Amino acid sequence: MEFYFSKTKAVTDIPGIHLVQDNIWNKHKAPWDDFGFIVTFQVLLIKDQKLLALGEIKVLANSIHDTSTFFVASGALIPETKSYKISSLLDPERIVSLGTSVEHYQKVRNSFSSEEAETYLLGICDAGYFYGNYDAYRVWAGFESTLLRDGQPAEARIKKGFSIALGNYSPEEKISISIDTLPGSFETIEFNFDNSRTVGSNNLNLIIGANGVGKSHILKHVTELVTGIIEGKEKWPYFHKLVVVAYSPFEKFYTDNEISEALLKKQTPEGLRSRQLPPAQKKRLLKVNKYSYIGFRNESDKFNLDWPKEHSARSVLKIMSHDQNNWWSDQHRLNLLIATLKMSVKFDTLALRSKDGEFIKVEDRYGVSVEEIEKTIDFKSGIFFLKDEKEMPLSSGQIIYSYMIPALAAEIEDESLVILDEPELYLHPSLEVGLISMLKSLMQETSSYAIVATHSAILAREVSQDGIQILHSSPVGTVVTSPIFETYGESLDLILGAAFDDYQTPKPFQRSLDKEIENFKDVDEAIKALGEHLGDEALGYIASQFELKEANIIFEDE
Repeated sequence: MEFYFSKTKAVTDIPGIHLVQDNIWNKHKAPWDDFGFIVTFQVLLIKDQKLLALGEIKVLANSIHDTSTFFVASGALIPETKSYKISSLLDPERIVSLGTSVEHYQKVRNSFSSEEAETYLLGICDAGYFYGNYDAYRVWAGFESTLLRDGQPAEARIKKGFSIALGNYSPEEKISISIDTLPGSFETIEFNFDNSRTVGSNNLNLIIGANGVGKSHILKHVTELVTGIIEGKEKWPYFHKLVVVAYSPFEKFYTDNEISEALLKKQTPEGLRSRQLPPAQKKRLLKVNKYSYIGFRNESDKFNLDWPKEHSARSVLKIMSHDQNNWWSDQHRLNLLIATLKMSVKFDTLALRSKDGEFIKVEDRYGVSVEEIEKTIDFKSGIFFLKDEKEMPLSSGQIIYSYMIPALAAEIEDESLVILDEPELYLHPSLEVGLISMLKSLMQETSSYAIVATHSAILAREVSQDGIQILHSSPVGTVVTSPIFETYGESLDLILGAAFDDYQTPKPFQRSLDKEIENFKDVDEAIKALGEHLGDEALGYIASQFELKEANIIFEDE
């Protein structure tokens, strides 16, 4: 396997591995500068005069700020080309590389046999392959600030990239994370994930609590820890992607751009600020740590009621692209999407609208190139549900559902962490069932996990006891407890009563009955007079109140 540095991507006549600087591949004006180090390349595999992009890597040469200058100065120029043979230069004593995302190692796995993949990693001086040199690499100028600039995710790729590329990596099935860095008076909160359970796989964790107790605050703190905006003592597993879902008009989670700005502010030396960087470069900061925001704020970070509509249409196309790129898989996301949407909307056909106003039936275009479909779509129109060839009207809950479900199905990737803040806000119980069903399926398929802040007993019924954290306000701060009974598959009444403090919360009907039963001498008389107007819970409450009265009388007599 031969390696080359090329000043052009027109290299199909030279078989082997070609490193092309990122600006040439992406048509940027200049290569990406990592605080004085120019080390970013696109990897191209040329075989049988065909080009296959293997993703982006960073290649650092010891004591050299611009790796391309080293390749040009010391490589062997191929006559009448813009390519330099660099195989002999790739020595782990002076070169180290690292993929900028886990996709690079996945593409290596899909493009090579395990033997070829190992040859590639050895040849490219992959930091994970030469893990024994890790301590030596750490003292190289630029290693910490370039290859390890995103902290734990980069270290995870060093540890796991080799196994992924060779096809023998499997994500951890059991994860337990204790967060004790919350500000103020929060108790430690623990998340327990377990994908090994055959019944009630615990890939979802819930945070339950009254309004104002700190559920959203905890979720935002988690996003800051996982993305690296703040440092914590917690040891998080590697998550390929963080997906945040929040449809409240008052939510304060980070958008994609805000995450980039926050990371840039943290990672950039004093004096250099985001305004000095073009938008394309700012976005590229997140390539090594994918982040997706799903909500009412648009790509310009502005609250926009119409943005989720456009996002849902783009999500459908992204799902179709996913299925086309994973054609060998038995799990087609489009089928899952349609089945989930049909749990709420009884439609015949899912459709998009063309720029000339015609409906485009998604199922009819399943085998058509997504690039071709994209040229014809009016994305701002959103998605449509057709029944008997006519557009169906939707309720407000169905509209939010049609926004949320496609976006989730499109954005969740392998080893994602999904954060959902009160997703049931606009949803009928049947829609909650549809949401949790799709979430469970996607979590299992992608070896991903989710943390959900909720008031929904329906969601709690689908999660085991050790995956639920209950928040309570107390004079000393926020107290964290777990349910005292198994919640998975339990009755909604019991969950509402015990887990959501429904037993302790006075009800308006109870206050009304307290006044009424004062006029009756015993429970039989009260039920005879009021029974036909009351439900079972109200009847039980009347009986309990008379029992308390009798207990007090006996106590006084004694």
